[in-house]
Amino acid sequence: MHPSGFEIKTFSELYAQKVAQETIYEKHRASFYHIFRYKGDSSCHYVKNKQLTFEKDSLLIVNRDVFQQYSRYKCMDDMILFSFDFFGYNQEEIDFLNTCSLFRTDYVVIPPSLESFITDIEEYFYLLKNITTNENNKKPETKMIILRNILHNTLIIIEREYRRHKKNRSIPLLNIPNCVQQFKELLCEHYQTQKQVAFYAKKLNITERKLSRTIYNTHGLSAKEYINEKVLTEALRLLENTTLSQGEIASKLGFDLTYFIKFFRKHKKISPAQYKQKLQIKL
Repeated sequence: MHPSGFEIKTFSELYAQKVAQETIYEKHRASFYHIFRYKGDSSCHYVKNKQLTFEKDSLLIVNRDVFQQYSRYKCMDDMILFSFDFFGYNQEEIDFLNTCSLFRTDYVVIPPSLESFITDIEEYFYLLKNITTNENNKKPETKMIILRNILHNTLIIIEREYRRHKKNRSIPLLNIPNCVQQFKELLCEHYQTQKQVAFYAKKLNITERKLSRTIYNTHGLSAKEYINEKVLTEALRLLENTTLSQGEIASKLGFDLTYFIKFFRKHKKISPAQYKQKLQIKL
């Protein structure tokens, strides 16, 4: 993910990145939102171990912190990636994300739609791509404002089309218990200081056992494993996209340095310093 928290690229461009090649073909979870636009036939993607196939002009929206896996079929389809911090720069945008029906489930598939909608999507993708690649004369702050505004409008028209399909029962919805979404929101807010299941169970007014069972049924992980995955994902993001030292990253994640190294080594089999060095060699 770009340090700004926003990227638009083709699948082929993603496949060309050596760092990405190590993770995208395996089951992984990213801490940002995805919008995939499929321009060809017979494309596929895996979400939570489920293979999804797409016709031309389909859209796939994947929520943040959801397990997914890319197909090895290389194509020229487009994707937009953006973080909560990039989009939620004020309370109005945060409220929009929290209430947007596109992100109430783990993923949403929108099949081929009206020609007018396809044309609108093409135009918005073109604008976003053009700004990120050709608007170097603008100040970075101005560019970010423009990108957010266009992205907001893109989400609005996608959500409108999604509701139209939903009304026609064209899109199956994944029924996720409310407590799972509440758990995710609490985790995003408190993962730096609270890493015990008991804290989240108490906040949700349910038992630890019930919380773990619910998370396992929807994500294939216990609540504790899900918490650890969230912390690990953030650690990887900081190692890959910042110049922070091991100690600074440990502090941001609520660890002392010794325990952070132990935690990271347990899950990645190498130390944070070795992981950082490995990244630099591949770049």
